Amino acid sequence: MDAVTVLYASAAVLLVIAGAAKVIRPATTAALMEMLGAFLRGSVSGTHFARALGLAEITLGIATLLTDVAALRVVVGVLYVVFAIAVWRAISVGAASCGCFGRVDAPPTWLHVIGNLSLAVCSFGSFAGRSPLEVMEDQPAAGAGFVAAVGVLAGLELVVFTALPEVLEARKSTRATGS
Repeated sequence: MDAVTVLYASAAVLLVIAGAAKVIRPATTAALMEMLGAFLRGSVSGTHFARALGLAEITLGIATLLTDVAALRVVVGVLYVVFAIAVWRAISVGAASCGCFGRVDAPPTWLHVIGNLSLAVCSFGSFAGRSPLEVMEDQPAAGAGFVAAVGVLAGLELVVFTALPEVLEARKSTRATGS
């Protein structure tokens, strides 16, 4: 099994999950985008912008999983670099949420920046490699092991981006209050 392809495919799955969250709950992402000045004032509402971004993430994630277009892997990498920059800006302006998964309680952290850059590197690194479909074709049981590995990694990445920052923030708050 190609390790880089597994990592890249998990990044694509995470895009689909994050995109769905933005489509369903766009308010947090819209507020962050407005705070960062990510679009021209008055040209489009923050909610519409967040939903459009979510739909683009879903489309890109699915397309990269179901096709053998290597250029899409580069686009995924570029998108994760943009996400890293957005989270870095969110940290610098003191935003309450990263806006990644449509949740208010996921504060932006350096862990987000590093995670996004790591997923970008995996995406760029997979450019010359095999597509998820090609890897699955070579696997027994129609690629069930590959699918399981991708699912586990995507789940772990989701925890790193959502639950872990919450735990670290709670730990920091507990230390500050002396409890």
